[in-house]
Amino acid sequence: MPSLIQGYEYDIFISYRHNDNRSGWVTEFVNALQEELAATIKEPLSIYFDKNPHDGLLETHDVDGSLKGKIKCLVFVPIISQTYCDPKSFAWNQEFLPFLEFCKQDKFGLDIKLANGNVAKRVLPIRIHEIDEVDKNLFGNAIGGVMRSIDFIYRSSGVNRSLVSSDSRELNQNKTQYRDQINKVANTIKELLNGLTNYESIKAGSFVNPPVKRQPLPVESESRNDRPEPGTRYAGNSLSILKIVGVIIISSFVTTLVFWKYFSANDSKDTEEAIRFSILPPAGTSIELIGEATVGTGRRAIDVSCSGDRIIFIGNHNGRPHIFV
Repeated sequence: MPSLIQGYEYDIFISYRHNDNRSGWVTEFVNALQEELAATIKEPLSIYFDKNPHDGLLETHDVDGSLKGKIKCLVFVPIISQTYCDPKSFAWNQEFLPFLEFCKQDKFGLDIKLANGNVAKRVLPIRIHEIDEVDKNLFGNAIGGVMRSIDFIYRSSGVNRSLVSSDSRELNQNKTQYRDQINKVANTIKELLNGLTNYESIKAGSFVNPPVKRQPLPVESESRNDRPEPGTRYAGNSLSILKIVGVIIISSFVTTLVFWKYFSANDSKDTEEAIRFSILPPAGTSIELIGEATVGTGRRAIDVSCSGDRIIFIGNHNGRPHIFV
């Protein structure tokens, strides 16, 4: 069955040391995960799980060549035991490290931006034993970050073993339950796959910003102490959208200004005494011109209210138009 994304061999690659499956723990984990994924994700997923030692490879076979295509997956799931983080082990050398090298050349890279804005790695460690700090550091140095694993560990006095489905939450010092941990793995894989499919067409590290809530236009308050930041920006991802919004704002301002002057003409008083003073615009803000492109000389987009106690203008702050009062 092909991967969700064209060009990849598998959606999920399960990596483990074969000694950790002598009791059948890894096989049971994969079977339970497949059932949970089927109930969590609409599309069927392809999972590579080597049930036989080295997938039937012999000493005369090219291990690197045989695994090269299979390593080309979307999510890599290593089963971290007390012996997995070993530079001399088959799983570490022939599966884990090659996947990290593959990610360096892959368009997605190792780090994936999720729909909620968080960033996660395509390596999802499943830890079945408490491991030494030196092994945690070895793993962290390899991925360039901290090991963030989903743990299937049963702990009691003097006990450090893999959690199984029959274990009681109450007797486990870690207070974890097998069924809940399987669900966490499925939900995490779903988030990773959604992140990959949402940003399939772009390079790793260059992600399109997810839709954000539209922010109101900033308005200068009368007191400088409670004045909002003039650099508040429009929500949106495209410069063309900002240009359209700017044109609408300027058009609305001109229309409002015409009606304002028309209906307030009778209220003006020629006998009122003129008052002159200076008001500086916010730092980094320039006053827009109206008619500059068509007339050639244009006038500034600024006016005073009929009562004389308000000034309104369109200012350009960091290349974006804003209305200031």
